[in-house]
Amino acid sequence: MKAVLFRVPTVDDRSFRVQVDEGAHFYERLHFHPEFQLTLILEGTGTLVVGDRIDRFQPLDLLLLGADVPHVLLSDPAYFERNAQLQIKACTFFFREEFFLQFFEKTPELRHIHAILQDAKRGVRLRFGQPTDVTSQFEQIAQKRSFEQFTALLTFLDFLTLSQDYELLAGASYRKPKQPVDQQRLENVFNFILGHYADPITLEDVANVANLTSPAFCRFLRTHTRKTFSELLSEVRIEHACRLLKDSTKSVSEIAFECGYSNLSNFNRQFKQITKLTPREYVKSAGELGQ
Repeated sequence: MKAVLFRVPTVDDRSFRVQVDEGAHFYERLHFHPEFQLTLILEGTGTLVVGDRIDRFQPLDLLLLGADVPHVLLSDPAYFERNAQLQIKACTFFFREEFFLQFFEKTPELRHIHAILQDAKRGVRLRFGQPTDVTSQFEQIAQKRSFEQFTALLTFLDFLTLSQDYELLAGASYRKPKQPVDQQRLENVFNFILGHYADPITLEDVANVANLTSPAFCRFLRTHTRKTFSELLSEVRIEHACRLLKDSTKSVSEIAFECGYSNLSNFNRQFKQITKLTPREYVKSAGELGQ
């Protein structure tokens, strides 16, 4: 599965573009593009990958992604089922790095925004949880004039910068591959694991996807993610297990098997290592948060 260099369509010579995505599911391929991206998710849940971070996304997550940062919003499997009644929706600003970085850096009143654009190299997320005036304004952005959209973009970035609750997504050691061939390899690896995590895939399988020998692949993955293959695979599997534990009535053993584990004790050990909770503790914690 090849990575995709996604080109943002432009309709004129503006420095930014507003896009509203609505449909059955989000674009499911790991991809990257040279524009910055500021996205508010309005509907939809699934797996979020930004750089080397694997997590969940949910409605009212605000994401700021830097130029050429590999990412994907992979909708949950239920969104791909035949006759599914689920829908996704997101509002996004795409804006050009070469214009905005210089603009923010040279304008004293905007230098604080320049700082968060540097953080965007790792991806930034703010979880609203509940609708606010900011999310309502974001949802209406497509109906605004270009000038109003521009000033709203500045306002949203200012709000994000001043928030005490935003988090950086990719690890501090994460660095975008400098060579296109390495970028392609890393994204092919993520796409393969996301598509086959429930299968009994091996190190050799993924090394072949990267077109490397197993030892060379281990060095490559460690260099770019600071993770081993088994750690990366476990993170993907446990992320999906967390979703199933919250959203299904299946037993822990059924979920373990569905996520690629043939041994329940190994699943329990990996689950606690990653989440710091046992599966049963996780279910209880999720239930209490939902009350």
